[in-house]
Amino acid sequence: MSPRIAAASTLALALAAASPGAFAEVTVDGRLDEPEWERAQVFTDFRVTQPYTLGAPRHPTEVRMLGTPQGIIVGFRCTHPASTPRQKEQTPRDANNEGDRVNVYFDLDADAQVAYNVTIALAGSLQDATITNETQYSTDWDGDVSYAVRDETDEWFVEMLLPWTLAAMKNPEASRRTIGVVFDRVIGITQERSALGGRSFTQPRYLSDFPKVEIDQFQRSLLYVFPYVTAASDWVGDSTDLKAGADLLWKPSGRFQLTAALNPDFGQVEADELVVNFDAIEVLFSDKRPFFAENQALFDVRVGTSDRLLYTRRIGGTRDDDLSRAAEIDGALKINGSFGRLDYGTLAAAERDYGDDIGRAFAAQRLRYSTGEWTVGYLGTWVDRPFLERNAQVHESEVIWRPAPQFQLQGQVIASRIEELEETVSGDGELLTASYTPSPDWQYETTLQHFSRDLDFNDMGFQQRPSLDRVAGTITRRFRAFDAGDPRASVIWRLKPELRWNDFGAQLGHILNLTREAQQRSGSVLTSILEVAAPGVDDLISRGNGNVQLDSRLMELSHTWQSPRYGKWRFFAGGALLEEGIDDPAFEAEAKMEYFAREDFSVSLRPVLLWSRDWLIWIEDDLLASYRRTQALVQGDLNWFPAQSHELRVKLQWLAIDARRPVPYRIAGTGELVESVDVVQPFQVNNFGLQVRYRWTFAPQSDLYFVYGRGGIVFEQEPQSSGLGDLFSSIDELRDSDQVLVKMRYRF
Repeated sequence: MSPRIAAASTLALALAAASPGAFAEVTVDGRLDEPEWERAQVFTDFRVTQPYTLGAPRHPTEVRMLGTPQGIIVGFRCTHPASTPRQKEQTPRDANNEGDRVNVYFDLDADAQVAYNVTIALAGSLQDATITNETQYSTDWDGDVSYAVRDETDEWFVEMLLPWTLAAMKNPEASRRTIGVVFDRVIGITQERSALGGRSFTQPRYLSDFPKVEIDQFQRSLLYVFPYVTAASDWVGDSTDLKAGADLLWKPSGRFQLTAALNPDFGQVEADELVVNFDAIEVLFSDKRPFFAENQALFDVRVGTSDRLLYTRRIGGTRDDDLSRAAEIDGALKINGSFGRLDYGTLAAAERDYGDDIGRAFAAQRLRYSTGEWTVGYLGTWVDRPFLERNAQVHESEVIWRPAPQFQLQGQVIASRIEELEETVSGDGELLTASYTPSPDWQYETTLQHFSRDLDFNDMGFQQRPSLDRVAGTITRRFRAFDAGDPRASVIWRLKPELRWNDFGAQLGHILNLTREAQQRSGSVLTSILEVAAPGVDDLISRGNGNVQLDSRLMELSHTWQSPRYGKWRFFAGGALLEEGIDDPAFEAEAKMEYFAREDFSVSLRPVLLWSRDWLIWIEDDLLASYRRTQALVQGDLNWFPAQSHELRVKLQWLAIDARRPVPYRIAGTGELVESVDVVQPFQVNNFGLQVRYRWTFAPQSDLYFVYGRGGIVFEQEPQSSGLGDLFSSIDELRDSDQVLVKMRYRF
């Protein structure tokens, strides 16, 4: 076994026999050759779910699972003849891996509330995630998982340990436990996915459809302290910053856990994507900070597909008194637990005041009760923002009813109360979603939504907009009965009509979306999208200075192609035609090229170009302008794993906008845009970021980072440069930030 395949754990496990007897020791090394594995439950009923044919997989897979004193042991045996090329793609933790891989999805309470996903690639890479609300994934969670991979001529093996202390769970004292579990496997060369019993996350009901399995259960407890120290040298500001603090994780039983942080380091080592946002809706980012990544799934309450009632990036985000600076956090506390069928959680954090009474305070309380077909939940959040003299409260309650495997009904009620400068504003929101799956080939979903004009949960959550009445539906049809000679393996059509008004009764422009996704037998995927909007108003673009009346328009006409691996290469290409203004179209082209020199070394390049003849953006008050825009995004990545537990990643991003020939408009009383005599300048944006990150995981949940980062952004009106070429040639002058960071975090 190559040391680059995976970190083979030397942890010795005392496995309990199904009947009284002596314990034997098993080493997590990927071999599955100890006698105790004969006592494990065996699962072999795998069916193809990608493409969604539900037929027999190309190669069989056998999984064994066993409850032990230290946790749940899972072993995969993947038949893989030498005639089928293997794809070993080593990637950073939580990065998408398109190589050969296996997945475990487990619901520890078997109540369809939260499931945990652990993905292990043949090359040894790890991805872990939580799943809530049936199919909503979040890779922000990082679990304490031990695993090993062993590769042989005609088969390969994965062995993993999922400790009992991985998450809080109900009834940890019992000797036996019922869990929901799904296993699946992906063959990299064709991207064929086969899953236990044909369960697929493309179905509206996924978590509640997990097969139930009974295993032995053992009580465990832990107490970990994670001290950290960071040293940063800023070469632009000519300063050095040294910080130290600690996180604490205490789990006296599976029923209760406490996470605390003192003077925590809430900075993210991983660089965010470059974004220059001129829209009225902000951009949602993930949060990998350890305190928030630990058992956060209970608080992951979403409204629709994008809105979140608790968005942890608000905590320690930009300061209220200075939007160019991030807030420091003095301390934070999180408690998760269960009592009978009731799950509960409390989250609190306090930012630093700096002696000026500007630090915010955050608190959240979560309750969830589930029994049989019903789940009832509550989330309350409170934020104090003294600099703005603002106090925000939000209360949410949800009910989920699952009367039959084919049907689910979910309702939410939200209320907000904002007190600011001696004025109080209250808002409300309601959401009702019903899904029905009469057969594997047909799915139906309907959503009714109302957000009042004063609903506001942005202080601690992420809300795209208030003032919305929406009726939306989705009809999904799958075709999977193709002849053997047909290049198609599965085709999915989705029709999504959506009717939208604001809370004042103005039509926002109804939308119709038609999507076709074709999974080819070769492993490539072809996706086509047509989306059109009816006439209506845009009530967000002017930031409250009047509605803008827009004609019917083409929102998107696109086609993309994702290739399988061709030797050491993989490609992606796509093009889109759209309208982002009043009349004229825009065209976007995107490509991605990935080269895998070895299983431990890969590079990728992703260029995206956009040409627009009519880019409409807000300037000030009721003044807007339409520009001829050329925009380029270039992203390059290099990943190298020189040795076991060592990782080097280089990430380069460049984003540039050249906006020329502006045409100014004012909003008339009717909402029509009228060309005005205002003087509006052309402008350019040049944004560049480079991060070189070295990571050494020298012990479980213990890392040493060396990070170099450099970047900058320039916004220039009446630009002198001639276009994107000049902007690219000047990226060496972008130096708002230039620093080296060393960080160590160790688990005691």
